[in-house]
Amino acid sequence: MRLEDYRRAPGCEMARGNADQRQYATSLNGDCPDGTEAVTQCEDGPALAPLWHRTRATPSSEWSAWALAAWSSCPEDLFALTIDDFKRLPLEKPALTVQPDRGWVLVNKETIVYTEDVTQKLDTEVLGQKIEVEAEPASWTWSWGDRSKSLTTKKAGKPYPNQQLWHVYEKLGTGQVTVAATWEGRWRLAGHTTWHDVIGTAETTATSDPFEIRELRSRLVAPGTDG
Repeated sequence: MRLEDYRRAPGCEMARGNADQRQYATSLNGDCPDGTEAVTQCEDGPALAPLWHRTRATPSSEWSAWALAAWSSCPEDLFALTIDDFKRLPLEKPALTVQPDRGWVLVNKETIVYTEDVTQKLDTEVLGQKIEVEAEPASWTWSWGDRSKSLTTKKAGKPYPNQQLWHVYEKLGTGQVTVAATWEGRWRLAGHTTWHDVIGTAETTATSDPFEIRELRSRLVAPGTDG
């Protein structure tokens, strides 16, 4: 059995003494006595009703009168999507394409890479409040698997023949590309129109299948001979 209880309900604002001194009552205790229902004005959507609190000493005791715990407030003042909340969302890893896509590439030739510049849209809850989230890629960091310096870009790249991003492997062997997407986020309360930025960023990564780095050599042959 609970010894304390909380509930949201409209409140009345009553003047006592000086004009700038206020006391508050709630209809949970009965009709508001000669007071005016106080309404908080929010920029985006309706306000949350005041939060009231009551207690009792034992499970068999009478409840106390309802007392004000927190006055009416705007939802955006109570809820925020933190960076930890953002990082826990199931953000998809970036798409990754390596060209040529045939299981091998040529040494000392351009190996083309690209991803997709897409906005992810997700729904979540914070403290029981439904929240809409958008995550946009801010940058991509490309690692080539050959101990060369990684590359950070603001563009997603394009496929051949309009390629924008590539890497030249200088040694034979095995290569593997990894791309890490850095995501910036914004959120809003469901049913509201005002967006709020997430403070911080999240990261997801994708890695290609390993591929062989080959060398192709041409040679002259006599007419009429094979190979």
